[in-house]
This record gives sequence, structure tokens and C-alpha cells, in this order.
Amino acid sequence: TGDWWWELQKRLPEGALVIPIILASDKTQLTVLSGDKSAYPVYITIGNIHSDIRRQPSTRATVLLGYLPVSKFEVYAKQEDRSTAAHRLFHACMTVILAPLVQAGADGVEVLCNDGNTRRAFMVLMSYVADYPEQCLVACAQQNQCPACLVPPKARG
Repeated sequence: TGDWWWELQKRLPEGALVIPIILASDKTQLTVLSGDKSAYPVYITIGNIHSDIRRQPSTRATVLLGYLPVSKFEVYAKQEDRSTAAHRLFHACMTVILAPLVQAGADGVEVLCNDGNTRRAFMVLMSYVADYPEQCLVACAQQNQCPACLVPPKARG
């Protein structure tokens, strides 16, 4: 529901607006037979754009924010160490990529609105769209855990 949006809007200064940020990422295999190369794009869009428009590639409402580096971390002998290094790399890169958005969420930024007026906009992460392995990575949850809640695996139905 949009209740959280209205609650946040109430806490903002008069005339300010919320820009809900939607991020998406999907580690993608580029080659299989010739080189085993991967890319890790991160995309951004905003919740102020109607979903029917936002989902159409031709509208360009979702844009590439950046690429995350992909490494196999073969310098580490143990798989657990390689996994830990990959997780740390992901979070370190996302910290750098999202730093301007964090600042814009805290201080707001002046934006020119469609009606010609300038308003202070506050950006807040609304959603992160990802498949299950990436949800676990983003939430720092183990693969057999729920990335959205604290229910232990044996207690799930």
C-alpha cells in the first residue's frame, strides 16, 4: 500500500515531495562456451512514474545506474572465503553507487516539477527488485533463510 508514502510525506517540510527509488539488479552470464564472462548491472527508476509506463522499455523510465564488478576471487583457497569476499565487494560497491542517493534522501534536492515550480524532493529507497539469491545478498541473509523476515527455515510451512 501507499500508507508508508503518506506517512513519510507528513514528516517532510511544506511543499516537499517524496521520490521513491526502485533499484533492480541481476547478475547476468554473458558467455558460456567462450570465456565464462558475467556482467552485474544495477538499474534505477522511481515510483512516481506509473507502473504501466515504468515497465515499458521504450519509455526509458528505467536507466542503468552502473555495473558492479564480478570476480571469482580465485586468490582464496576456500569457497567460504571467496563467498565472503564477493559479498563484501557487492556491499562496498553499492555503498559507493548509492552515496549520492543517501545524501539526497537526508537533505533533499531541488527539482523542477512538471507544473514549472521548483520543489525540494527527498529520495527514499522504496523497493529493491532481485531474484532470491540477490535478495539474500542484499539482506545479508544465508541462502536458506528468508531475506524479508526472521522466521527460521524449520518454522516455515
